Amino acid sequence: MKVVKLVVFVVFILLNFICIPSFVKAATMEELPPYITVKGVDTSKYEIAKTISDEKVIIDIIEKDGDLYYSWSFDKDKIGSEIDLNFELNFESPKKQEIDALAENPDKTYLSFTHHGNLPSEATINVYVGNKYSNGEKLYLYYYNEEKNTIEYVDKGLEVKDGYVTFKINHCSDYFLTGAVVNNAESKTKNMNTIIGMLAVIVIGLVGATLFFKR
Repeated sequence: MKVVKLVVFVVFILLNFICIPSFVKAATMEELPPYITVKGVDTSKYEIAKTISDEKVIIDIIEKDGDLYYSWSFDKDKIGSEIDLNFELNFESPKKQEIDALAENPDKTYLSFTHHGNLPSEATINVYVGNKYSNGEKLYLYYYNEEKNTIEYVDKGLEVKDGYVTFKINHCSDYFLTGAVVNNAESKTKNMNTIIGMLAVIVIGLVGATLFFKR
């Protein structure tokens, strides 16, 4: 009888020190990939909520005395096993003077990301703008190219819904939202037309040179 009790006791100890901890760790969302490291957000002002579904990874930044302030969303299958990123977003740009010199209209909401550079994958940003724009308003998104000192068109027709506007980016820097068109803004389409034009000139030049030397 004593031997049986001893065996039961040993099995109980093994279950507590081996099986149970393993189960708890596997069942904890924070221990499952993708692993998310949120940097830059002032946790004295904001709560950080992380949601991982079968398709999406969402990081919500929520004011402690208010509602959702802004959020990031990534496709889960495109980010790999880890996101280690500065998620801070400021609404005052250190490049305000340079941006205002290129885009004079006062109707601007600055979006200055602390992280500068490419993202692990395309991100969907959802940001509160209800303090400045009404529901149903359509906004333009522009990017300030610091290296070229130019404003570049990114997107249009971004509708304000329930005080929020949503857009996609794959690179972080300084952007701004506005209800007005920035006439001197460059765009990918304009850049592509320039490249096509240059290629056409080169082709015409090569054809002309070929015909000349055949004479």
